[in-house]
Amino acid sequence: MQHASTPPRLADLLARASIEVTARDPAVADKVRVDFPPDIDVHVTFLPNDDYRQLEETCANLRRASFNPVPHLTARNFASVEALDLHLARLSEMANVGRALVIAGDVDRAKGPFATSLEVLQTGLLQKHGIHSVLVAGHPEGHPAVTEEVMRAALCEKVAFAVDAGFEVQVVTQFCFDAEGILSWLQRIRRCGVHVPVRIGVAGPASTASLMKFAMQCGIGNSLRALRTRGSAIGKLMGETTPEPLLRALEEGWQDPGCGPVSGIHFYMFGGAAKTARWRAELVKTLQTEAAVAAARERSAS
Repeated sequence: MQHASTPPRLADLLARASIEVTARDPAVADKVRVDFPPDIDVHVTFLPNDDYRQLEETCANLRRASFNPVPHLTARNFASVEALDLHLARLSEMANVGRALVIAGDVDRAKGPFATSLEVLQTGLLQKHGIHSVLVAGHPEGHPAVTEEVMRAALCEKVAFAVDAGFEVQVVTQFCFDAEGILSWLQRIRRCGVHVPVRIGVAGPASTASLMKFAMQCGIGNSLRALRTRGSAIGKLMGETTPEPLLRALEEGWQDPGCGPVSGIHFYMFGGAAKTARWRAELVKTLQTEAAVAAARERSAS
């Protein structure tokens, strides 16, 4: 059944937004600590040809820096069940990891026995090593190689399994620039039975050209068209795009009970951590000021 709750305020979600980093930068934990408050979730990507040990060290460094490391467990990158078991054991021992994002991975051929994220969840190894909170990927604009129907069915199946297995489950989405598309997708997955919280992925402030490049790489066509429209006006004047218009439109839209629950914002920091952090803090202050002014007007009118 649908969760009944008060829709969250954008300022609150921004204040505890999660972020994403790569393990390829050995100093990433120190850099993030300069720009972001402690205790937020920091996702650590695992791309093809990345090193398990490097990811484990990055998670350990993030934990020492008072962040919550969220490793990406990419199913098709594991050569064996034993490799997954060892990796999870080290993540538990070194970084006290309790939450992970489980994804299939964008490679044509699996290195080992796992072709899907569901197969990783079904091993029981996450619970064995203390991971009781999982995130799974959502694709509001679909996937270039898979139909929307197949993607939605897979999402329903893995969410249902994870909930039945006792996991705390959330969905985190691919970044998009089209609010209408995201809200429509939320309504569709709710109608097919996915009622767990969703963390909406957005691109942090960056040059319009950079964002268009990443959008093309990820095959998000509707967003690319939306970004081109925005870029023609914003990009020519400022050379960069921020997600503020998108987030404000999303906040208005997720008031609809058919979209919720929305649990957070997840930043893909294509323009860098410092730029994303500064912009986020400034927008939170603006939203808080707007809320205070609105509350004062309401009091004076009553």
